[in-house]
Amino acid sequence: MEMKCKFVGLSLILLYGCNSYNVKSLPYDPNLKDIVVVDNPKVIVADFVDVMTDEFNAREIKVRCVPQSYAAKPKEYVVCYDARRSWDFSPYLSDATIHIRKDGMTIAKGKYHHTGGSASLDVFTKWRGTEWKMKELYDELLKYYPQTIQSR
Repeated sequence: MEMKCKFVGLSLILLYGCNSYNVKSLPYDPNLKDIVVVDNPKVIVADFVDVMTDEFNAREIKVRCVPQSYAAKPKEYVVCYDARRSWDFSPYLSDATIHIRKDGMTIAKGKYHHTGGSASLDVFTKWRGTEWKMKELYDELLKYYPQTIQSR
């Protein structure tokens, strides 16, 4: 019986896997109306920046995308990001990190990680889109900025 319970437990973990989020929310600033997103050409998740832009825009924060060589101005909010795909029959978003900086200091950050890696049989979330996976992260990252416009 004990062996059967262990097998069922392991099967459920492999089947459902899970996503983990680790977020430090962006403090509220009534003057935050726009934000700069620094391009990361290593990220090949096609809609990653589009989803990010939609989430900021939904909170009436305008996004301006700039090249890596951009030099931030004092008091300017700057977003740096990274995202990784893994492969299991098709590519899927497996890791993402967002850092929001102001005056060279990280003031907010969020990390998404698909646990279980390629071994996970998480058929319910592994291959879901970027928007679905990142929504929870952005809701927590930007929790002091109410959503006023429906994103995607």
